[in-house]
Amino acid sequence: MIPEMVLNQIQERLDIVELIADFVPLRRAGRNFKANCPFHEERTPSFVVNPDKQIFHCFGCGVGGNAFSFLMKFEKKDFREVVEMLAEKTGVEIPKDKAENPALQKRIAQSLEANRLALEFYHDFLLNKKEAHAARQYLESRGIREETVRDFKIGYAPESWDGLYLALKGRLPEEVLEKNGLVLSKKGGGFYDRFRARLIFPILDAKGACVAFGGRVLDHSLPKYLNSPESEIYSKGRNLYGLFQARKAIRENDSAVIVEGYMDLVACHQAGIVHVVASLGTALTEEQARIIRRNTPNATILYDADKAGELATLRGLELFLEQGLEVRVVRLPDGDDPDSYVQAHGAQALRDELHNAKSLFEFKLDFLKTKHDSSVVEGRVRIANEMVALLGKVRNEILRAAWLKELAGHLGLSEQALAAEMGKHRAGERASRFSPAITPAPVVESNAAPAAEKLILGLLFEGKDFLEEAKNQAGAEDFHSPVIRKIVQRLFESPAASVNRWINFFSEDAEAVKMISLACAETDHAADKKRVFSDCLLVMKRSRLKSEREGIRSQIIRAEREGDRNRISQLLYDLNELNKRERQTHEKK
Repeated sequence: MIPEMVLNQIQERLDIVELIADFVPLRRAGRNFKANCPFHEERTPSFVVNPDKQIFHCFGCGVGGNAFSFLMKFEKKDFREVVEMLAEKTGVEIPKDKAENPALQKRIAQSLEANRLALEFYHDFLLNKKEAHAARQYLESRGIREETVRDFKIGYAPESWDGLYLALKGRLPEEVLEKNGLVLSKKGGGFYDRFRARLIFPILDAKGACVAFGGRVLDHSLPKYLNSPESEIYSKGRNLYGLFQARKAIRENDSAVIVEGYMDLVACHQAGIVHVVASLGTALTEEQARIIRRNTPNATILYDADKAGELATLRGLELFLEQGLEVRVVRLPDGDDPDSYVQAHGAQALRDELHNAKSLFEFKLDFLKTKHDSSVVEGRVRIANEMVALLGKVRNEILRAAWLKELAGHLGLSEQALAAEMGKHRAGERASRFSPAITPAPVVESNAAPAAEKLILGLLFEGKDFLEEAKNQAGAEDFHSPVIRKIVQRLFESPAASVNRWINFFSEDAEAVKMISLACAETDHAADKKRVFSDCLLVMKRSRLKSEREGIRSQIIRAEREGDRNRISQLLYDLNELNKRERQTHEKK
């Protein structure tokens, strides 16, 4: 973790205007600078750089942040890489990380060392031991060359019960080997190897350290795959097999191809298609989507044909949309997976399939047409209902509008009706995720409350006085927007800090960074900021009171049905008190 002091030193020596001007031609617009956004096509400049706050925001596509955010997006690098690049540019030295928890750091170091030694053992066994002859023949029959075996450090676990255990015994504590999933304890005492008579695929993290293993049998016995358990250094939902080898190619191609299995990935790499990672056999996760998004906004799913129908409803693909990724899907011919397809048809044929990948919109629409009869109204309505749920996940407004128009054309339905249904679906999803269980979802009149919340958020970064006043008059729970609520919660819990520092804090949360930059940009030209702030707090209070009133009324109705007179009396008293508070807020205006 890079110390905050270092980040501050870098930003103090940087001018965001000069930095961005190296990539985008800027021209002055009042106190700010404007340009055509480098992240989407536009004719009218909507990309604004604020030299006072050292942030940028595009009102067209919504991207925003500080100098680090800009370079992460423009250069397709992760946060640490960008910080290191700018540290070198500004002459700031990044100190080596100091262990905050020595015991934890020791355990992690021992786990990584255990995996390193195990990797060497398995890899050497495959390459040099006669007992691994059958494994080498198997790889040869699958078309896997020795150079590929070396590139991915593929190994073989011998059939013996304790080959690895005996090789590592005495070099590391036995409890480390067990917790790391390399050995299992016997009931009567002692240990034996977890992986036996299997090909071993080391799973590396982004820095190339081995964090886990996957083992595959050579025959048809079960289980076909055996994987390392979750540990302090490994979580399968937060890793992607092959990322270390593919990362450079993913950035060069500005695209990541996602396959399911180890052999699929290895076969693709060997065929020269190297911007490929594997999902480790799990449903795709939000963290995996974030990992891919740090390297590219484009993802293509390449699972075997038997999985294609399942893909249409996989939550993972919708998570990818929610993370702002553009998702495409390849459906291989029935009976083929990426490995067998390359073997049968060659690398160029697979490249052609990738080139012709369907958008997730096209793929799901085709899938739904096989489930429902689109020649009748009922079938088209069912398809529409499932498709608008998907469209509601799309963060890019332009893409969502284009898909909505295309859907209306495919189904012969009104675009306005589909848009209205999508709006209801998105509102319902927000309510189910964020509303308290004991009261109905808050009702917000038009867009007054969300607009007020954005202005309040922007002004919270203007100084300590605004932050203290907001703390005195509202709680984080008063904010309807979940992303604003999350940001405000952190602001209320921490000392006042610059907007730049908060963007650094939320560097892994793209939605939070966008919201901060948007809120600051929208409050930038407010003439009377104190008046704007008090007015917005008042709007938010009234919205909150209305929500509370609706909640009390629903409880009164319930109490009347149950004949609970005492409860009704108490609720009517609460309602009367609430109405008094509401009148007071109107009198203040």
